[in-house]
Amino acid sequence: MDNTKVNRRNFLGKTSALFTLAAIGGVASSSANAGLHFEMSSDTEGKCATCKYWGGIRKLSKDGKTVCAQSLGYCNNPESHNYHKTTTPETGPMKKWKKWGAIS
Repeated sequence: MDNTKVNRRNFLGKTSALFTLAAIGGVASSSANAGLHFEMSSDTEGKCATCKYWGGIRKLSKDGKTVCAQSLGYCNNPESHNYHKTTTPETGPMKKWKKWGAIS
């Protein structure tokens, strides 16, 4: 008989170790992504962070001069070659760019 016979105890021990490592890896990658931070002037044209079709997390500074983006986002412009693709806030220049409504 084979000495590497799998019993319930060995199976549970090995799979729980794998799940633990996977969970630790997931937390590490989440922390790495949490550090993403982009800032650009609100009058920047042709970039995703200032486009009305970009679906990333962003906010306008109180004085309205800076756009702060904290993630990647989806392009929601059906006329763009990046439609339904994940882009960075700095992706561009884009020919189909339209100014984000929060920017006056």
